[in-house]
Amino acid sequence: MAGREFALIEQLRRMPCVGRADVGLGMGDDAALLDPGGRKLAVSLDTLVAGRHFFADADPADLGWKALAVNLSDLAAMGAEAAWCLLGLALPAGQRDWETWLAAFMAGWQALAQAQQVALVGGDTVATDGPLTLSVTALGLWSGDAVMTRAGAQAGDGIWVTGSLGDAAAALDAAFAERGMGGMAADWTREERHFLEQRRLRPEPRLAFGRQAAALGVRAGIDCSDGFLADLGHILEASGMTARIALEALPVSAAVRRVAGRDPQLWSRWPLRGGDDYELILGVAPALEEGLQARARTLGLALTRVGEVVAPGRDLPAGSVQLSWQGSAMPLPAQGGHEHVF
Repeated sequence: MAGREFALIEQLRRMPCVGRADVGLGMGDDAALLDPGGRKLAVSLDTLVAGRHFFADADPADLGWKALAVNLSDLAAMGAEAAWCLLGLALPAGQRDWETWLAAFMAGWQALAQAQQVALVGGDTVATDGPLTLSVTALGLWSGDAVMTRAGAQAGDGIWVTGSLGDAAAALDAAFAERGMGGMAADWTREERHFLEQRRLRPEPRLAFGRQAAALGVRAGIDCSDGFLADLGHILEASGMTARIALEALPVSAAVRRVAGRDPQLWSRWPLRGGDDYELILGVAPALEEGLQARARTLGLALTRVGEVVAPGRDLPAGSVQLSWQGSAMPLPAQGGHEHVF
């Protein structure tokens, strides 16, 4: 397949890509040459495997969008400006027409890359006997102290969430049910199902808001990829803090709210524990909350306060969460592993 690999690389190189003035030399040589002008780099990498992180028959255009989106979301969580990406493809030999598949994949990729002005500057392709595998490295820029980390939360910070939670998990439940793979076949309307599928397949990385939050002085952040409870736990563990969260305060879409109603188990299943939302979870000092809300309004982005960071104590060790449902204490659900599937 060596000849076909070179042909695919040439196909990638000839595709119209985002141009940036800080790209000295892009695809086509042994390495890309980038000129960030003295600024600092933020780097993230994700590897996605068919059958584990996405359905093997996923639409390639949706797959292209989401493969890029999940990496850009990592940069958004740090408050970085996305700039460049590298793409690695391991393609199962002889399974399909990869030239046609690649054209569709890159159409989805480029739709998001163009919107965020992210340049594809290199990568690799390889034939494999294993599953289709995608590896994306995203590189961004940050300057000064304007950066958010998991270790930045302090007692008294409000816990804020962008957008809505649980949409992707609800859509994935429906997709599993349709394929006879378990899941939950809820009574969604056609319009609701389309909305949820778009949230699952084409999430919007919150890059502009992440940059503004970091510039404002927010110092604690993470993107919601593995589920709100799991990802908030990463902030709390890294910061040595605990938190109080009202489950019903988690922001949910009208579609999820209609089906979940007042059932705390469905709220736990989708907005609390579901993943793949790629919204931002932030720990925000009280003095910054009004300014942060103003920036969210300017961007037309929903922003919701769902709880508070608390210093650890005898009954709440660092990393733990005190969860309530409509004012009453609620035992935390058992946590399980989550895989990105789309």
